[in-house]
Amino acid sequence: MPRSIHHYVVYIIDEGCYGVTLSVGAHASLVRYQSDGLENEIFIPNEELLFLEDIAIGIEEEDI
Repeated sequence: MPRSIHHYVVYIIDEGCYGVTLSVGAHASLVRYQSDGLENEIFIPNEELLFLEDIAIGIEEEDI
């Protein structure tokens, strides 16, 4: 059964900027964001993020 791929727009409290989650875990999430002109992808503890908006990026199809 196909499932939608969800990402979240987040505000990163320590960095003072916005990003998008690539993966959300129970305690930390992989977040992509830009800071000082550089793109970063790092795991950030969920308590350091404000989850603002759920965005569906596409549909992931599973192989049968």
